[in-house]
Parts: sequence; C-alpha cells; structure tokens
Amino acid sequence: MKIFSNILIIALIGLFSSTYLFNLSPIDYRGTIEIETPVEESALRLTTEKQELLNPESITIKHESENEEVLKSVADSIFTVSVYKGNVPVKENIKNLELVSPSSNMTISIDSANPMVTTLDISQKKLGLEDGTYNFVFSSNLIASKENESVSVNVTYDTAGTYFPASKAAQSGKKGLTLYFATPNADTLIPVTRFVVEDKSLTRMAIEQLQNGPESGSLRTVIGDVTNTTYNNGNVVIDIPSSYESYNNGSTGGLLSYEAFKKTIFSVKRYWPIYSLSFTVDRKSVDSYFHGIDNVTSLPYAKNNYVLYMSYKVDGRYYLFDYKIDTQQAGISETDAPELKAQKMFDAYKDTDIPYGINPIPESVILKSAAMQGTTLVLDFTDSLMNAYNGKNDLRQMMIDSFSYTFTTIPGISSIRITVEGEALKNYVEGIDLTGILYAPEFINPENTTQTNN
Repeated sequence: MKIFSNILIIALIGLFSSTYLFNLSPIDYRGTIEIETPVEESALRLTTEKQELLNPESITIKHESENEEVLKSVADSIFTVSVYKGNVPVKENIKNLELVSPSSNMTISIDSANPMVTTLDISQKKLGLEDGTYNFVFSSNLIASKENESVSVNVTYDTAGTYFPASKAAQSGKKGLTLYFATPNADTLIPVTRFVVEDKSLTRMAIEQLQNGPESGSLRTVIGDVTNTTYNNGNVVIDIPSSYESYNNGSTGGLLSYEAFKKTIFSVKRYWPIYSLSFTVDRKSVDSYFHGIDNVTSLPYAKNNYVLYMSYKVDGRYYLFDYKIDTQQAGISETDAPELKAQKMFDAYKDTDIPYGINPIPESVILKSAAMQGTTLVLDFTDSLMNAYNGKNDLRQMMIDSFSYTFTTIPGISSIRITVEGEALKNYVEGIDLTGILYAPEFINPENTTQTNN
C-alpha cells in the first residue's frame, strides 16, 4: 500500500512539473469584476450676491465649491435662463447671455478660494421685457445635482416710475376731494386727490372737478353732462340728462361712469355724512341706468371690505388703486380670525392676476406672522423686507401705503404696525418714522405733488 502511495505522489510531481498547457476555464473573469474608486461627492453650487435687483444691466453668478473640482463644458452657453411673472412663465430657456462667450471645449479648475465667475447681460433692452417685477431662474449646465443647479433672483424694471406718497392732511385752507379717473385703456379707475378751496357744496364741487378732468395727460374723466347735484341731510341726488348718451351706452363706459360718481361722492364722507346716493334722469326716477345697473334710486353707503391696493403706472408715475378681491377665491371666511384673514390678504397680492395692475409687493417679501393688538394688526416680516426696493425710497413708501390701505379694509382692523423679525421697522424710508402705529392716510395719490403734507 505504501508503494502505491509513493508511486502516486511521484506521478503528480511529474505532471505539474511538465510543460503541458492546461486551459482551466474558457471564461475570462476580468470582464465581470468592477473595481470602484471612492469619489468624493461634488459640492458645486451657484451663488449670487443679491436676491433683489432694480434696473440691472447685468448679474454676476459664481460656481463655488469647498472641494477642488474640474469643470468641463461642451456647450457654447453655460446658463439657461427662465423668466416668470408670478407663477406664469414669460420667457423660457434663454441662452447666450454671457458677456464673454465660453468656449465649447472649456475646462476650468475651481476650489474654495477660486470660484468660477460669470457675468450675464439681463438688461431690459436685451430681454425685451416690460416694466414690472420678475423672477429669474438661472440654471447651470455644469452642475449635475438638481438641488444645486439653479439660483433665482427677483428683478424689477422701472424705467421712469415715481411714486408720490399719500398725504395725512390737506393743504392749508383747502379741502381734499378724491376724484376717480379712468386709465387710458379704460381698465379701471384711479383715485386722485385734488386740493381745492371750498366755495360751494362739497358734493357739487366734487362732481364739477370730475367734469374738469385730471391734470395727467393720459388719465381721463368719464363724467360729462350733469344737470344738478343736491345734498340733503346726508342723502345725495345726482340728476343727469338723457341727452348725454355716454352714461348708458356700452357696458364698460356705463360701469366706469357709475363707479366714478359713486366713489367720488362717498369720499366726501370724510367731511360730511353721506348715507346714500341716488340718480335721476331728466329729474325722474329710473329703475336702472348706466347700461343695466339696477337700484340706482337709492344706493346706501357701505364700507368696502377686503380690498387690495395695487399700483398702476401712467405718465411716469405710480398710482395706488383699489381692487376688490374675490373672498371665496382667496379662501377668506367671515369666521376666520383677523390674523388669518390678513395672511390670506397678503397671499392675494401674489395670487391676483390682473393685466393692468402691478403688484406693489416684491415676490421675495415674506410675511412671517400676523397678530392683533387691540384693533392694530402687527405684521411681522422676515428680513426679506429690508432688501425690497433697495435704494428706491418712493417705491418703499408705495409698499407701506399699500399695506396701510389694504389691511385696514379687513373688518375690525383700524391700523397696522410693521416689524421685521420681531423688531421695529427702522430707517426704512428716509425721513419717515415707521416704528409706530400706521393709519391709512386720508388723501391717496395727491394730484399736486409739490404741496402735500405727510
């Protein structure tokens, strides 16, 4: 047995020491094994210094990373830009805005101390955009991460717009009559306060001033012939002649005339009690007039609630005007607490889409909370408010005036106070103290801007 074992061992030694080739397997396993080298996750991101821009010619955007990274581009444009107004796209997938065109085979190394800096032309002329506030979204084709590939900036184009603040008091020796004039396209009515010397019945003076028309070359009056205006113990009767057919022809003209009469007369309430307004035609009562408006014989005064004060630009000037919101669409219920109503009213600024109106509140402004202190509504904003309309005192005042008018149309709110991150609003509008309680100014859009008293 031992002899047999020795023979077997010798045979095996001979076999493995021979030059005979063996193919142990027809399979090449090298192609089935993947060797991974750990790669540090990219930290590449976009940054820009400002989130709010006013009339910019260009914007500088940086590609930054804490790690050392090599960027490669095979395109002739680094950024793709989309422009939105509210949530509505205005222009999409805009390319080739770089002031220096990148190479289509560009390679660049960046690290924490050496970002890649790109300047893009976003001038109003280059993009062909109208005046207004837009949200720009800049997307980089050098970043794979969806989370970090884009950055957004709010841009306001205001070529020649100036806002003249509302006035708290009338000019010395005069009364302020708020008159309602139509926009150039008859979109809406713009309130304009004219200061006049009282020399007759204020209601009659208000109608006469409406007939005289605005000082602005583009606004226009929709009030023509009026036979008589009488005031009797708070009840006003306006008699109009049937021969003046413009009041009753066309739904738009008829409605604007009716609203101009009504709003102008009811604004006299700051001086005289006004309980109702009636219309007669050729000194006779009518069931309806102004192209189908009913109940024109006795229109009671009623406070206009839930009104947004939007802005309108004409002849290089911004005017605030009232726009009654659809409370159902805004989700406002009478059972809501005033704080909740205020939040919904603020949201309505951004959700209200009217082609002729401009939202006076930049998209980036965020209302953090609302709270009641007696009948004063405290509006606390994030520090985004401090960046709004940077360098434009008049537009900042327009926003504050809009807040004062808008939120005091919520029942139970008589005034507002504005804070930022819980702190009083200081040094926001040059020369104006905004740290205390703010009431809606009495005289909106003063016509004579050289003699207003704030």
